[in-house]
Amino acid sequence: MEIPDNDAIPFNQRLLNFRDAHGFSREALATELGVTSITLYRWETGSTRPSPLAAEKLISLGFGTVTVEETNHSAVPRLKRLDSSSSRAATAADFREAGYISAGKKNDLRLLPAPFVRNGPPDQSAFHKRLIDMQISGNLPAILRNRRLSMVEAVDGAGSPDQHKLEKPKATAVSWNSNYGTHGWHRYVGRFPAHVVRALLNYFGADSRSLVCDPFVGSGTTAVECRLLGIPFIGVEICPLSAMITRTKAAFPNDISLLKSITPVFSTFYQQQWDLFQTNLKSLSFTHNDVLQRSGNKIPSFTNIERWFTPEALLGTSITVEFALREKGFLREALLTALSSKMRSIGNVDVDVVRAEYSKTPRLNVDVRNLVTRQLNKMSGDILSCINSHSETIGSPDDITVHEGSILDSEFEKGSISHVITSPPYGVEALSYLRTHLLSYRSLVSHLGHDPYDTRAKTIGSEYLTVTDESAGNESRKHSPSCNSFFDRTTECADKKYEQRRMAMMQFCDDMWSVGNRLAKWVKPGGQIAFIIGNKRLGDEIIPMDKIVTELFANCGLKPTDSIRHKLKTNNSNSQVPWQERVIQEESILLFKRA
Repeated sequence: MEIPDNDAIPFNQRLLNFRDAHGFSREALATELGVTSITLYRWETGSTRPSPLAAEKLISLGFGTVTVEETNHSAVPRLKRLDSSSSRAATAADFREAGYISAGKKNDLRLLPAPFVRNGPPDQSAFHKRLIDMQISGNLPAILRNRRLSMVEAVDGAGSPDQHKLEKPKATAVSWNSNYGTHGWHRYVGRFPAHVVRALLNYFGADSRSLVCDPFVGSGTTAVECRLLGIPFIGVEICPLSAMITRTKAAFPNDISLLKSITPVFSTFYQQQWDLFQTNLKSLSFTHNDVLQRSGNKIPSFTNIERWFTPEALLGTSITVEFALREKGFLREALLTALSSKMRSIGNVDVDVVRAEYSKTPRLNVDVRNLVTRQLNKMSGDILSCINSHSETIGSPDDITVHEGSILDSEFEKGSISHVITSPPYGVEALSYLRTHLLSYRSLVSHLGHDPYDTRAKTIGSEYLTVTDESAGNESRKHSPSCNSFFDRTTECADKKYEQRRMAMMQFCDDMWSVGNRLAKWVKPGGQIAFIIGNKRLGDEIIPMDKIVTELFANCGLKPTDSIRHKLKTNNSNSQVPWQERVIQEESILLFKRA
């Protein structure tokens, strides 16, 4: 491949020009190249790059030159480029031998980065190195730092940090796994990487004397990391299901006997209730309505229930909810979290999509008892692993507090928060948390207490928010030149759906102004804030939300100190998710300090 002149047109623009010049529709060119139309769309927007093979196909069609740098070759993990598993294992061993690096101001610290740092894609090396360097230069004393380091396999003379002991990545790993410990108990599409959270906690120097806050708790990544590191935590979460998941994952008891003892009791109860139900019916065949009328059932009927569940799956879910509601505190929520975590295998939910969707035929041959029992056993094992790997740092469940409600309605004592690590919704329709877990909401309503749609108007970034107030955006536009410029440029248009989104995004900016003012009040002087935000699209425009939030927070008294731009991937740092690339272009870790 030839290297074009420095003044050459960017690849994505040349691709658009090529398609127009040759009269290709996106679908037609995608077919010629053997890729999907969404893949081609991502190349044209510049969010991803073609493989070397796809580049060769383009060249054969008369496209012209494509440099190696314009392909995704640099994004392919180093070990995955090798042909055989034996080659990968041998190379991984070589990487390990040569992997030690010197760190610290006096070069008196030698450490070995984790396998996924050493073996991962070159285009992520700078980001990984930045996170490691931040921890080394942070405020933790060496004896605590060495145990708490994130993304590090070993420290010379000190052994492996606790995270590596818990995560146990393979020598050939090329991406992090944020499902270690209790993090992986429940699928949650809006999670951010646990490795990044731990690195930030280390950089801030947060310890048992600190109080860390996450005002957008989600499924509790920050809360879990704080619990493992013995850092008191307080958070706010508007969705009751998310709040329950967080409490279960982060405020688990300090031993596993409670959870282990309930598992056989649940199994016995389940069989008894199943047998009793069939005895009362005097038939092996039953309907959804029979289950809903069962004595002890706590699941109300809802639209299309017969498409989500078979009668047998509904009965198993009903019995599990009934048993859980007999318990209190952690045991109740652990049982319901275990059930919710398996809802994609119980109900008719497509496991390959982000949002909960169903077809006309519900999932057959579902054994709810087995699914829940296996999950409870996994949870017991994960708690034990957390306690063993973090024996010297793990905190008390009493140090984890989660308030259910909106940050816009929350009040904390002035100067009571040491640090903040959070990631708010990125804006209207960025992610659909509600529909993703809708089946869980419907099944667990007797515990959760209300219909989640009731709070959608107070949910920042809710895709269901309908803004009609013409004052939306007025406050944020006063304090952010970038906000003012962007929404001046994207003026009103006849497309009602576009205009609704535009107004909703202006409301989102106003909400960010309110959030900034609250954080400026709650965080003590000198306290630090990590605010992870993504830039999403509005039509063909990319909203510069990182700049908008930075300007808004600066006007609230939060001094911007740094911005780390990267495309965050939670469970697999090399993954390509079509809907995410289409909606969220990039993410930034914005760092602030309270003046």
